[in-house]
Amino acid sequence: MPEKPKHEALNPNSFNAERDSRYHYDEIARNFDHSWDGFLSSFFKRFIVKTLDFEIHSTILDIGCANGKLLEMLNEKKAIIGTGIDISPKMVRVASELYPSFTFKSGSAQQLPLGSESFDVITCSASFHHFPDPIAFLKEVKGFLKKDGRLVIAEIRIPVITRIYNRVITDHSYEGDVQVYSPKELQTLFFETGWVIQKKKISRQIQYYELTSK
Repeated sequence: MPEKPKHEALNPNSFNAERDSRYHYDEIARNFDHSWDGFLSSFFKRFIVKTLDFEIHSTILDIGCANGKLLEMLNEKKAIIGTGIDISPKMVRVASELYPSFTFKSGSAQQLPLGSESFDVITCSASFHHFPDPIAFLKEVKGFLKKDGRLVIAEIRIPVITRIYNRVITDHSYEGDVQVYSPKELQTLFFETGWVIQKKKISRQIQYYELTSK
């Protein structure tokens, strides 16, 4: 199969967020930590590790796990039982090679490739803005949390120019970005899908939420 040209996503009729994400992250999987995406995502990972409290041996699922680095960073804080899911099969292969003590699966956040597993914590680190149907995700993910489990979402925050940035994404992004959300927009999504905000932190370009289901 020929490679998808990077300009294909510029055609609104051909845009497919999950396909474009899969293609882009497959391309940079081997060098993710040294890529621009890896550099930017490192700030979100460090913020999560610093902010999130959890018990030793907690079961933690990272959605949009890339090369698995966040799970390893959490494991260095306290030993965990880690699972990662990413849309990119090549990224999952790299993660499995780097961190064989964790379980990694390739699949969509819109239809999680899980069975009856349930987790103490589910994390989304700078990945929520890639999800084509955020409401469907927020509803589905509830079924994979233990009672009193938490969903942790750390997302980009771009004050003032959010609408302008989203127009740029629509016209020029080939990385599978769908849109960025203001804190008000995110919190409305959480409320509409039955989540309760237990912790919220806003720090420069990062907005961080710990959520429990009603």
